[in-house]
Amino acid sequence: MKLADAHLHLFRQGYAPRYGAAWANSREVDLYETFRRVHKIESGLVIGFEGRAGFEGNNRDIAIWARKHSWIAPLAFLALTAEPTLKLFEGWHRQGFAGIALYIMNRHEAERLNRWPICAFQWLNEHQQIVSVNAVPESLEHIEPFLSKLDQCTTLISHLGLPGRFAEPPSQRVARNILRPLRSLAKLPNVGVKLSGLYAISAPSHAYPHRSAQPFILDLFDTFGPKRLYWGSDFSPVLEHVSFPQAIDVLFQFGWSARDLQGIMHDNLMRVIRNSTSGNRGTLPRGNPKSE
Repeated sequence: MKLADAHLHLFRQGYAPRYGAAWANSREVDLYETFRRVHKIESGLVIGFEGRAGFEGNNRDIAIWARKHSWIAPLAFLALTAEPTLKLFEGWHRQGFAGIALYIMNRHEAERLNRWPICAFQWLNEHQQIVSVNAVPESLEHIEPFLSKLDQCTTLISHLGLPGRFAEPPSQRVARNILRPLRSLAKLPNVGVKLSGLYAISAPSHAYPHRSAQPFILDLFDTFGPKRLYWGSDFSPVLEHVSFPQAIDVLFQFGWSARDLQGIMHDNLMRVIRNSTSGNRGTLPRGNPKSE
């Protein structure tokens, strides 16, 4: 089966907040290339992250790697304190970014997005950008006005909407209630969910096959359908918790049809990437959205 990875990271100095410098791998790109060849990963969204000390310059790095590796579809980290100017978007566009990555951890940050100027939405829509969103349920509860304005973009909510960590699988009723803010976004046809970061739902995090995540995944399958779900490895953070093959195989436990599984593991993301690439032929609007 071919794969396409909807959520991975690449860091110049490696990723090692759990085990420290001895664990960090400064050859993450080479390592992922090996995984990619062995597991037949056709393409991947490389999610920019500069939200913590030590990760500065990640946008620059992944733009460089994307020019060398055609399988990389890079998304630029956008700090919520930054102004979403057309100059910024156009610069990223020229560097080959396929969209933006947002990290929204509270209601205040969600409401700030809702106040973006109209030209920012127009530019993102015209270029059919991919928008990756890391957000907790509190944030998702207030993000609908923002996402509804991105009607020509594909928005992918990472890690099942970060529902929390559980030592035992919650009941289907409890899972459904926790997912209520995310489920409410299913009415927006361009919103999908990444089935990624399942270790972050398990307690302990290495408790493969992450049975605590199963009620959430089953509810999202019913709510969004198989065409709006996307497998993501969460490389390289995932390697501090489970192996890379486990990050792939975990979704094979649900008994989904071969067609649905192929969509989730590959076809859905490849369709999004191709649509975003074709959208890059649009005409760049002029002006500064900050002043609109």
